[in-house]
Amino acid sequence: MKQPLHILHIEDLQEDCDLVKRLLQKDGLVCDITRVETRAQVFDELQNHSFDLILTDCKLPGFSGLQALEIAHALKPETPFIFVSGTIGDETAIESLRNGATDYVLKDRLARLAPAVRRALAETEERTLSRKLRQRLNETRRLDAVSSLSNGIAHDFNNVLTIILGHASLLDAEAHNPGRVREIAATISEAGLRASDVVQQLLAFAHKSDGHHVPTDLNRRVREIMGHLKGNLPNQIDIVFQPADHLPHIMADASQLERILINLVTNSVDSMPKGGNITLSTRLVHARDVPDLLPGPADDQYLCLKVADTGVGIDSLVRDHIFEPFYTTKERGRGTGLGLPVVHGLMQAHNGWIDVQSEPGHGTVISLFFPVPKLPPESVLATSVVDTDASLSGTETILIVEDEPDVSFFLETILQSHGYHALVANDYEHAMELFETHRNEIDLVLSDIGLPKVDGITLCWKLKELEPSLKVILCSGYASKDFQERIDDLGAEFYLSKPYTTVNILESVRSVLDDKVPSQS
Repeated sequence: MKQPLHILHIEDLQEDCDLVKRLLQKDGLVCDITRVETRAQVFDELQNHSFDLILTDCKLPGFSGLQALEIAHALKPETPFIFVSGTIGDETAIESLRNGATDYVLKDRLARLAPAVRRALAETEERTLSRKLRQRLNETRRLDAVSSLSNGIAHDFNNVLTIILGHASLLDAEAHNPGRVREIAATISEAGLRASDVVQQLLAFAHKSDGHHVPTDLNRRVREIMGHLKGNLPNQIDIVFQPADHLPHIMADASQLERILINLVTNSVDSMPKGGNITLSTRLVHARDVPDLLPGPADDQYLCLKVADTGVGIDSLVRDHIFEPFYTTKERGRGTGLGLPVVHGLMQAHNGWIDVQSEPGHGTVISLFFPVPKLPPESVLATSVVDTDASLSGTETILIVEDEPDVSFFLETILQSHGYHALVANDYEHAMELFETHRNEIDLVLSDIGLPKVDGITLCWKLKELEPSLKVILCSGYASKDFQERIDDLGAEFYLSKPYTTVNILESVRSVLDDKVPSQS
């Protein structure tokens, strides 16, 4: 037996409600009608029950049909809504349709009611089916994206692991040849850095690393990054920077800016196998000058960093996929397909936008729009410089807290080989025991965050309560937003991201001990 239609009828006359029910049933529409006539009753019914259809008169005691439409649109936007009134005028009818009503029927022409109800129900069913199909399509696309992501990760990491494992097996055979051992070790180190790069790209793409945004001089930062890039570019590539003068600061993360620029310049270089020009430029733009295709700007002003090249360009089919993870047109082994997706994700982390303009044979122009915050002049922070020429050795005592034995062995070996006295703990309890025993000797705590049972941030809180002047370096594979906030609250002297190198460790330790840490806040 067919289920009856559940109809909410907003009508002050019982006889009109009965008439509507008879007409619908006469047309084969079995109905279960709930009649209400006040605003409070409308709210109560729509909040507590589901309906297939809402009918309303135009004039009601204490409020109007248009007000009833507003309530229904807020509480049950998918439910079809039809005016059944003897007093609705043309202007009101047009306004009702503009505000979301499905249809209107005059009481002196109720022969139209059943067809109007059938059409409204059919349209609702069609919209529901369309929405379900879109949901299935989106789910399929998500699964395809996950599949592409998994395949890309597996391909890149299996290549890296093959290099590491293969060259590790060569060390025994070449043990008698120190020069060859150094070459093999360098290859293993390079492979490790490749794996680290893939992880950092993935974390950026997945927004797992929110970064630490501070007032930043974009021109200065771009010049610094370009200084590192120029030495690694092919001879046939010419890169120039055209900065605008007197630009305001933006809130940005230095390492993420570097990641963005490296990815974009790398893409430009790959698009110019026979050489060409890359032009970087900055300018201040008003929100009204942000391209129309981008989401509505939320700030008044933006700094635009533009990267333009004279490469082969991008056709329209490829442009539709450039922000998809692991989508790449490069030869196998020449790219992960994460470059632009990562840039897109990092720009979102900066509350900014990215615009790509390109045509085959006419190069590519990528514009990055960073919002300009309203900062007082005194909030601009000076950048300290670490004295990298200073000796990296020392005689201080360092408490290492790391639950991975091979990592703690590496840290202990490196620090002891440079004169430091190292104490090693693998968890919270062991660290507290060592600290109680050697409290007057320990100059620095170097702790991983992801310790078992009690994390490294909590450990360092406890140690700083016991010894407020204690210096702390925290390490982790990634710093979530929660971690970053807790690190800031703790007042740790330095945060070191894994994987780290020997130089990273020694420079960080020496800088903290000598109170020469670059500003991270």
